[in-house]
Amino acid sequence: MTTMGRRGFMKTAASAAFGASVGAEIAGSRIAPAGAAPMDGSPMPTRRLGKTGYEVSVCSLGGFRGPIGVDEWEDPDPRRQALAIINHAVDLGVNFINTAPTYGDGASETHFGEALHDRRDEVFISTQTTIKTDEGVEEAFEKSCERLQTGHVDVYFFHGVSSMDDLDAVLDRENGAIRAFERLREKDRVRRIGISGHSSATHIEAMQRYDFDCVFVTMNPAGFRMDDPENLREMLGIAEEKDVGVLGMKALCGRHAGDFLEGEMTVEKALGYALSMPIATAVIGMHTLDHVDENVRAAKQFEPFDEETLRRLEDQARA
Repeated sequence: MTTMGRRGFMKTAASAAFGASVGAEIAGSRIAPAGAAPMDGSPMPTRRLGKTGYEVSVCSLGGFRGPIGVDEWEDPDPRRQALAIINHAVDLGVNFINTAPTYGDGASETHFGEALHDRRDEVFISTQTTIKTDEGVEEAFEKSCERLQTGHVDVYFFHGVSSMDDLDAVLDRENGAIRAFERLREKDRVRRIGISGHSSATHIEAMQRYDFDCVFVTMNPAGFRMDDPENLREMLGIAEEKDVGVLGMKALCGRHAGDFLEGEMTVEKALGYALSMPIATAVIGMHTLDHVDENVRAAKQFEPFDEETLRRLEDQARA
């Protein structure tokens, strides 16, 4: 299968022909059999996560809210529901999960750890920390690993870096959290380093100042929880040029929490919007087994949208 060169895509992304280049890039994504969904027997599509080289499922599982994170969840047995959702998603080919110790005060990491400790080689695990200084990061990391029942994390994110002040703090060479991240990487406890937040402008600056492996950014047609959607395309172009893996959050705008996707905005449209951008995967919180099936089916049936469709979806979602 022929794919567009990464630098070639960067040049077109910077031009007025962005939409056409997105279509060519996505159409050229490599497919790897991360698992087969019994709904149609076809493999889950995967994409390369930038310089990490990981082939990740285009639909990934997030651990915020719902039974996994147990925020605002009324199920009398969230653990049972959480384990069922996690295992079902992995059975269907989802091979990347994202969580954080702040999700359900550790419950999300605990549920992932319990579900995946015998399936560790089937998934790329990422978690995060909000600690911005050197002190305390390694202790927090060890607690995360205990809950996740793993000896290493595939990607460790600076969590919620959405301002230049936040960025200055974590990258401070005197006392920033980056010092602890690099020590953990030297010990092979952290395989890759990423940054997460709602500001594309901050991610642009971050990639100019540090050789990040991944960025985790808000990605949806409504601009939901996006601080500066006007900078998103520039950020994606820079990530492409630097071979930084991009993960999209809030692709369904909180659909499974009831925040969005009303009327004509369907899962297929919202997920299709995110996957038509040059990203590796959309990380989605899934609260029921039906949600898992719905999202996996949409991911497997995805075909890239052209620029006109992307703009129309933005107009529809932001009306």
